[in-house]
Amino acid sequence: MERVIDCPCCFDTDKCFEDVQDKFTSYLCFNCGYMSDSRYEIDSISLIENLKNSPKLVQDLQFKDMKRNIVWFPAVINMGEKGLIFPEGNPDNFVWKYAQVVDVPEEEQGKYDNYDRRLDVENAESFGQEGFLEACKAMGITQNIG
Repeated sequence: MERVIDCPCCFDTDKCFEDVQDKFTSYLCFNCGYMSDSRYEIDSISLIENLKNSPKLVQDLQFKDMKRNIVWFPAVINMGEKGLIFPEGNPDNFVWKYAQVVDVPEEEQGKYDNYDRRLDVENAESFGQEGFLEACKAMGITQNIG
């Protein structure tokens, strides 16, 4: 069951969603780009393991939601063939990037372990710190939001 909630990070009242599953609840705010999961309880093993595998920027920008006793992070959205949305920069000045999946010409496939498609991070489109929703729109994963 999905419902709109008030975002604890940016206080937006109409673009933050809670999705209740059987075993956990996930959260994503399309306004600020922060996400969480009920398994990311403050000081929990799941949270500690997640932090070990997260980029330093994501670690540095974590937000503690004391109401839910969970930690929120800037989202990293991997949609396979649609590409990847991720934050880049430093805690005081970061942007959202959208990297598309592109075809690799046959003559260049050797540079990419013989793959015919790759994530084009070098030419990722940049959106401002407030541009998470625009990055999602560029990726084509939002409908009727904002």
